[in-house]
Amino acid sequence: MTPGEMSALAVNLPFRTSRDEAPAFWMYDILWVPLVEGHQTGGSFSVIEQWMRKGSGALVPHVHHFSDEWFYILEGGLTFTVDGRTVTGSPGDSIWVARGTVHNFVVTSEMCHVLNGYTPAGFEQVIKHLASPAERRELPPADMPKPDDRTITLIYNNFWSAEAGLGWARTRDDPRSGRRVDGV
Repeated sequence: MTPGEMSALAVNLPFRTSRDEAPAFWMYDILWVPLVEGHQTGGSFSVIEQWMRKGSGALVPHVHHFSDEWFYILEGGLTFTVDGRTVTGSPGDSIWVARGTVHNFVVTSEMCHVLNGYTPAGFEQVIKHLASPAERRELPPADMPKPDDRTITLIYNNFWSAEAGLGWARTRDDPRSGRRVDGV
């Protein structure tokens, strides 16, 4: 079977990816390179390699109701707020954010390089469709315009992500089991 003959969700087929061959995007002072996408893993997970400038990050408190998120920090540092607690990360650290958990983060070093994963996959599609194709494999120009209000709204209000201020986003229900986690 050739790649052109593969189904949209090629489940359990071996594959190889390369940052040099993957698409690259600019948004929010971040270079995003989706290394592994849901169509390659049968939807089970995705991985995005990110380079982020100081002060950038996911500054809006938000929640992913249908996916867990993790970060592996390769270079630099981040400060997260996860479920109201401050968590700092530095090279070699892995940060896990369980689905349904309100979180945000900011880059505290001059530059930060991470692997950012989601299980199941899907959030990479938000980046691919809302960010600008990167002209070069480097951080976006410092004077690149910030996303407009419509784009910001779409980033934080879609199937994969929601602003924490929205009433339904505050629930701590476990979407895998349907149980209430803390009675909220």
